[in-house]
Amino acid sequence: MMQSEPVISECAYKDGIDSGDMVHAFNKAITAFDLGEGFIVFVGPALDAPLLEFGNITSTDAQVIVHAMKPDQAT
Repeated sequence: MMQSEPVISECAYKDGIDSGDMVHAFNKAITAFDLGEGFIVFVGPALDAPLLEFGNITSTDAQVIVHAMKPDQAT
């Protein structure tokens, strides 16, 4: 049985996004892009409303957030 809340990988914290913001964005995602090989990029709001981009993979028992950042950090 899959967990309802995502697991957050240590590497997802690299850009300084808080776990509460990641989980909120995960639960309220507004769009998704399947990049193949099990990696999906989602966009959803942080707790204080700015949009976040986060990358997700699916393990056998959980959704795992492996990347999180504000879209304007992308370079």
